[in-house]
Amino acid sequence: MEKARISGLQLFMLMTGFLLGSRLIINPATEAKNDGWIAILISGAGGAILLTLYTSISLLNPSRTLVDILRHQFGKSLGNIIALFYIWYFIHLASLVFRNFGSFLVTTTYPRTPMEIIIAFFALTIIYAVNSGIEVMGRLSEILVPIVPVSSIIIGLSVVTTHDFTAFLPVLENGIKPVIKASLNLLSFPFGEAIVFLTIFPYLNKKKSLKKITALSVLLVTGLFLYIFFRNIIVLESNFIDQATFVPHVTSVLFPGINLEPLFDVIMIIGGGIKIISTIYAAVMNLNQLIGAANYRKFTTCIVMFSVVLSIWVYENIFEVFHWAGNIWFYYSIPFQIVIPVILLILSLVKKGRSQNEGT
Repeated sequence: MEKARISGLQLFMLMTGFLLGSRLIINPATEAKNDGWIAILISGAGGAILLTLYTSISLLNPSRTLVDILRHQFGKSLGNIIALFYIWYFIHLASLVFRNFGSFLVTTTYPRTPMEIIIAFFALTIIYAVNSGIEVMGRLSEILVPIVPVSSIIIGLSVVTTHDFTAFLPVLENGIKPVIKASLNLLSFPFGEAIVFLTIFPYLNKKKSLKKITALSVLLVTGLFLYIFFRNIIVLESNFIDQATFVPHVTSVLFPGINLEPLFDVIMIIGGGIKIISTIYAAVMNLNQLIGAANYRKFTTCIVMFSVVLSIWVYENIFEVFHWAGNIWFYYSIPFQIVIPVILLILSLVKKGRSQNEGT
């Protein structure tokens, strides 16, 4: 571990930027159509439960990162194997965000630029940020992340004259099944992905405020998702949302006379950047601890380059990315986001109870 520490505000901003991430370019709860607001509320409640699970594990295993916790609870051999799977999961997640970022900019802003070039330049920035350490990452998030909600609100207010405030009605027109599917997808992407922060939580300088910080972050992100959903559906209506690839971007270009597209690009760069540096940092630190190397920075370039290659190679186009995210990612993530954390929490509580009994 680094000897650095981050403040509660920095962790709050880092987590908020992470949770917003590449969800900023995709309409929240698209599958639920005009009932998306119900799915957002359900996923927000589920996200609060998941984040409580992760923070409880961290508090029951103070000053331990994910690899340390896995080794402590499962034993060294099994813990190392599970840690390897988590490292792969983090790298895979980073590759998805890289691809979302590259596909978005190629589709909307730089249609004549090869996607590989865009992702490669972005990757160089990621390498620099991760190698700068957790304190720099915290300061960057403290400065940049507040721009995201402010810019989103500005874009929404700019199109307030173009509206249909009844566009989300009637409620449950298509039944409850699409709402459940959308809420589960939104739960795993992004809330469940915060399992990454089991590597970052130990750097918080005041551990007592951990649960409060994560709860406020989930609350803010859920509120912003609701705002974005209502903004999009009121302006575009559900029929057009079904046909658009990057719905929030379409909303940003509707204001007459002013080009707000660069503002949306800034939002995407900040959200995607914070998510990737957090994910890559977790992968690099866990790999470093697993191997027992002296300096985690030796692995940063290799892991980032592998993520870039994976992001380009594994999907043919953006529609394959959306299919994976909408139909497979939730089931793929269940062991990493739910099953193993629940087992870790149970084992941590049992060991804590035993230690207290022995002390008594």
